[in-house]
Order: sequence, then C-alpha cells, then structure tokens
Amino acid sequence: MSFDSKTHVNRVTVIGGGISGLLTGLALQREGKKVTVLERGEIGNVVRSYPVEGDSGTYIVDTGPHILTRLISGPLRSLMDRYFTCEPTFVPHGDYSLRMNGARGRFPWALKDFLTFDTVPPRERITLIRCIVDGILLPDKSLSVEQFTNRYDLSPSTGRLVAALCHFLAGVSPQEVPISRFWDSQKYKDGDGNMVKKALSLLGQNTRQDQFYPVGGIQSLTDCVLKSFTGTVIREESTHIDVGQHVVSTEEHEYPYDLVVYSGMVKDLPRITDVPPEYRATVSQLETTTAFAVWVGTPDTVIERAGSEIWVDTDPPCWVVPTSLYDPGLSPEGHQLLGFAFPYEDNIEKKALQAVEEMIPDISIDMIHTQVLQPDKAAWTTVPFPPITTPIPDLYVVGTDTVKKSMGITRASYSVVDLLNVLRGESLL
Repeated sequence: MSFDSKTHVNRVTVIGGGISGLLTGLALQREGKKVTVLERGEIGNVVRSYPVEGDSGTYIVDTGPHILTRLISGPLRSLMDRYFTCEPTFVPHGDYSLRMNGARGRFPWALKDFLTFDTVPPRERITLIRCIVDGILLPDKSLSVEQFTNRYDLSPSTGRLVAALCHFLAGVSPQEVPISRFWDSQKYKDGDGNMVKKALSLLGQNTRQDQFYPVGGIQSLTDCVLKSFTGTVIREESTHIDVGQHVVSTEEHEYPYDLVVYSGMVKDLPRITDVPPEYRATVSQLETTTAFAVWVGTPDTVIERAGSEIWVDTDPPCWVVPTSLYDPGLSPEGHQLLGFAFPYEDNIEKKALQAVEEMIPDISIDMIHTQVLQPDKAAWTTVPFPPITTPIPDLYVVGTDTVKKSMGITRASYSVVDLLNVLRGESLL
C-alpha cells in the first residue's frame, strides 16, 4: 500500500452496486470510511425483486430463484450481526426433492439415506456410496467430476443426476467442475482435518437446516443493506481507474479515492485500468455462468410443502423454487408463484417451457415471465480465481469470482469477509 497508516485511508470508492459491492460499501462505511458506490445498472443486480402482472393480479418475482444458504452461522450472518441496522424475516427453506427415473424422492443428504434412495436401483445406491466415500478420502480434489466418476460404472440416469448437480452447484458441466465443489458443506469444512471422521460425519447429515428464504422476496435483503448504509450510491458507469492520480472516472464526474474496491467482473477489470499481462491472462480464464429462469403464476397447487425440487430427467435439468409458499404475499390470493431455473443453452426458452409442460402437464397458467441472468460472476471450475489483492496499488477486488466457497449471495458474503480480513491485516481497518 502507498499509505503509512489506516488514518490516511478515508475515501473509498466501490465500483459495482450488486450485492458484493453493497455489502462491501456498508461494511466499510460502518468501519468509519467515507464510501461512494458507483453502479451503472440496477442496484442489487440479481439480488432484486420486481412486479409482473398476471391475469389475476400482481406477482413479485426475484431476479432468478434464490435460497440463502449457511444463514445460521455463515458469512452473511456475521455481516448482518455486525453491520446491519435491520434484517429481513427469514423462513426455513425446507427439504429438497429429486424427480428422476419417473419417481419423486427426498434428496439423500446422509450416506445412510442412499440405502433407501428409491429413485435409483439398489446396486446403484451402493456404487454412489462408494463414490462419495472415495471422493472424500481422495487427496487430490482438483480432479474434474468427470475424471473422477469415469472410474465408476454409473448408469446413464445417475450420470444425468451428477451433471444436474454440477450445473446447479457450480454453473458448468462435470468436465469443468472440480470434485472439491461437492465437499464444500460447512459441516465438512469445520472438521478437524481427519478424513475418516469427516466421512463418518456425513452419516448424520439428514437435511439442510441452515437454508432460508426472505419474506418479501430477495429484494428485502438489498433493501436492508440500503437502509443500513449511510454512504453515497451514484448511478454512473465507471470508465477508468487512474492509479497514479487515485481517481475513478465516469462520463460525468471524477471521484478521488484513497482505496478502490472493484466488485464488477474481475475479467473486465483490464478494460478500465492497466494491469500486468500475467494478471490479465489469469482473469481472462474465468468463465461467466449464465442461467435461464421461468416464473409461472398459477391457481393450481403444484407444490404442497415448502422445499424445492430438482428435475433430473428433463432436458435440460431444472431447479424449482415455490417462493409463494414462503411468502403468500408474492402472488395473488389463492395462487402459487414458482421459479424454474435452467442452465443456459441454445434454444433454451423452447426447451424450458417444454420441460415445465412435460412435468406439470395440466398446469393452469395465470402468468409467465422469463429471465436470462448471471447468478455468479464466475463458474466454480478447475481454473484458479484471482485473490482479493491485485497487483495494482490500493485496488482490491470482491465478489463471486474471487472465492471458491458456496454460491450466490453466500459466496458473495464470503468474499466480503475475506476482503475485510485482508484490509485488517494491512492495518487499513
């Protein structure tokens, strides 16, 4: 750093007003800094909700289906406890269900659950258990999921299950996802390093108790950040970072800074400031995730209890979140609001609507709305992510392309916590 003491670091410019940038701005402002957040588009980015009209009234849809993970003791909880002046009301997510092989079953979180996992044949259950245990004990977890699972005689339907989980956990196919992504549970990471004990701990993990949905839609989280934040949010696009002059420029103004935090896509950072060739080469490898969402409002009761579903056999696979079961106010009275998330591919809109019709053939449609979105700024692949620190003086990066933990809002929160720890380590907080 070019500053001798944290007392000299007062003006902070945060580039990007998605959830990573907003959480960063809030934390630094509450730590005593004068913070300006610059955002060219929608504040909150994909952590937003907005109204869509149906035949029977107004629905409130999120920007892509969301569930907040690790909320009890994870990074978002630590940020809320320390920096928020208000927080949303959260409703437990419930359990996950799998639809595959023409059957519907509860997702097997624990190894023992695979023994009664009726959606796959008994012999396949034993193979899956062996695959899981071998994966935990395997020292090299940088192998891709495909490289690892090729060692086993998995049926085509189980192969589709693995592919679906890769898409929803990491945003890409089994060829690109490292098997480390599958051992990312908080309970597993909190172990004492003994692989056998960690494997045995999975015997008792029979559900996910730390996942929630916010009443009012995902917008309520962004609203609470903004209510807690007393800094400045400006709707302008950052066009250049002048490192020598310590100025962030937009087409309208210049913003002097002592410290700048870039929360846009790291691979786009070279467009607005000079970076060393090695850094440019590293960030250019990052692969952006893209998803397609379909929101359906219906007078039918499609899902009866809280909890989401994963459809394995549809082409492409689908994750279904019944948001109106968590908050009936998101849909007109007597109607359900369902979010369907699909991996993005060619002709996705046609395929997605066909999948919904195939799985729910008699559904009555009161409202239908589609979205193309980027749920994470970078897919969790075998390619390394850049660190929070950059080779540029007084410039840091934050967001879901800087840390390989969890996904979505939880991953963004991890990156903010990591940034704060780095700044404290450099005596800047």
